[in-house]
Amino acid sequence: MDNSSDITDKPAEAMEHKESPNAEENHPEGEQAKQPESSSEGTATTSVQTNTPQEETEQPASKEPEEEDEAKLQEKLQTLKGDRIGETMYSERFVLSTILKLSKQGNRLLEEDEEFEQDLCNLWDMTIEPDVVRFLLEQDVIELFLALAAESEDFRLIEILFGIIGNMCCVEEMHDLFYRQSALLVTFCDFLSISDAPVLVQLMRTLTTLFDRSDDERFHWFGVMKRVDNLTEKLALILATSTNRALLEHTAETVNAMINRFTEAEVDYAQLNEFYRLFAKSCLLEGLFEAFKQLYPLTGRETEGTSGGFDEETLTLKDIKTMRRFLEIHEHFIVNANELYEAYVSEVDQCVHRVLCSFVKESVLFPVTKNHICIFVSISNIYSGIMYHFRAESFIYMVKIYDQLAEALKNPPLQEEPSSATENNGTAMDEEDAADDGGEFDVETACAEVREAIFFLVGPIDEQIIRAAIQMGQLKESTFEQMCRELRETMDGEPLLYQTCAKLMNAVRSTGGEESIPMQQSNNEEQ
Repeated sequence: MDNSSDITDKPAEAMEHKESPNAEENHPEGEQAKQPESSSEGTATTSVQTNTPQEETEQPASKEPEEEDEAKLQEKLQTLKGDRIGETMYSERFVLSTILKLSKQGNRLLEEDEEFEQDLCNLWDMTIEPDVVRFLLEQDVIELFLALAAESEDFRLIEILFGIIGNMCCVEEMHDLFYRQSALLVTFCDFLSISDAPVLVQLMRTLTTLFDRSDDERFHWFGVMKRVDNLTEKLALILATSTNRALLEHTAETVNAMINRFTEAEVDYAQLNEFYRLFAKSCLLEGLFEAFKQLYPLTGRETEGTSGGFDEETLTLKDIKTMRRFLEIHEHFIVNANELYEAYVSEVDQCVHRVLCSFVKESVLFPVTKNHICIFVSISNIYSGIMYHFRAESFIYMVKIYDQLAEALKNPPLQEEPSSATENNGTAMDEEDAADDGGEFDVETACAEVREAIFFLVGPIDEQIIRAAIQMGQLKESTFEQMCRELRETMDGEPLLYQTCAKLMNAVRSTGGEESIPMQQSNNEEQ
C-alpha cells in the first residue's frame, strides 16, 4: 500500500520541478500523448479512487492529464535542445533563416520591413554569446556581410552588420579569421570612407576590440593594416570634420589602440620606424586637435585663476577616459616622433591646459581613478618631451591639483554621493567604461605623478617667469616646501633635481608671499 502511494505521487512531484508555468498554454486541449503507455510505475489515479486500495490496484494503466502534459513538455524540450546553439538557448533555425533572408535582401531598405530589422537586431544581441559567434563563423557570414555592405545604400543595414562583426571580435576565432584571410580586414577598413556616423562608430568599435584583445604572439596586425589605402588620412579626415560626439570618441579610441598595438605589443620592433612613417603625419595631429576642440570647446573668455571659461558641470567619467586617450596619443608621438610637434607645441599645450583646468575642480579630481593616473603620467611625459615651453595658467593648475592631492593624503575625504563628474546626465556609465576605469587608485600615486610633471615643466624655465606665475596664482610657499621635500625623496639622482628645487623656492620666496620657516637644512644640501 505504501509503495503504491509512493508511485502515485511521483508524476505530480516531477511536474513541480519540470513543468513551466505556461505549460498548459503550450499544449492544446485534447492533444493525445505521443509516448506509449508505460508500466504501473508511470500510472496514476484520480484523487477519488485513492481512498480504495483494491480499486487502485485493479484500475487499468492510463495517464493522467498532468502526466500527459509533462510528457509533451519533455518531448518539446528535447526538440528545442536539438535546435539550440551550443550551450545557449538560442535557436539555430532562427539564425539560419535570418541569414537566408538577409542574403535575399537585395535593394530593399530595412525601414520597409520592421520585423526583419528587429530579427537582425536580435541576432546582433545574440552575438555576445561565443557559441553563437562560432556558429556564425561556420556559416561564413563575414564574406556575406561585407559583400552586402559593399552593394547596399542602406546605412542602417550596414550599421547592424558591422555591429555584429564588432561583437564577434570578442572571440579569438574571429581574430584568426581576419588574420588568415587578411583581405577581409582590408576590405572592412575600406569603409572608412563612408559618410554615415553610426556606421563608422561600429567600424571603429570593431577595430578597437580587434587590436585591444588580440594575442600579442599570434597576431601582428601592422603587416595587414599598412595595406589599407590612405589609412592615416582617412582617420584624420573623420577627426577633423565630424561633429558626432560618439564617432570622435570612438575614433580616438581606435587611433590609441593602433598605437598601443603597433608600438608596444608587436614583437617585431624593426617595424616601429615604419609605423611612425605611416602614422605620424601632420594631418593626423591636426585632426586630433580639431576633434579635441570639438569635444571640449572653450565656452568663455579665459580669466586668471579660474577654470578658463570651460563648462565642467557636465563632465562625465567617459569624458575623462576620452581625455586620457587623446593625451596618450600625443604622448606616444612626442616620445617617438618628437620632431612632428615642432609646429604644434601651442596646440598640444592647449589640450593639456584644457584637461588641467578641469581637474583643478575637486569634484572632477576625486575620487582618483586609473584614468586620472594615466592622464598625469601622459602630461609628465609630454612636458619632458616639449622643452622650453611654459604656460603660466597650466603651471598654476598643476600646483593647485598637487595641493589638493597632498591635502587628501593628510585628510582622506569622506565617501560622498557621486558628483557631476561621475554622473552621465543621470544615466549609469557604460559597462565597458566601468571595466576600464579601474576603480579608486591610491592618491599618493597621483600626487607623485603631478609632482614629476611640475618638475619637467619648470626645469628649463627662467626663475623670473616662474615667479610671475606664482604671483598670478597666489600660490603658497608651504606648498612648494612640501613639494621639494618629496621631489628630493622620489627623484633622487636626477641631474637637475636640486637646481630645480632651489629655483622654485627662490621664486616663491622672492614674491613676498606666505611666511614660513626657512628650509635651512635643504638649502645647505642644495649648496
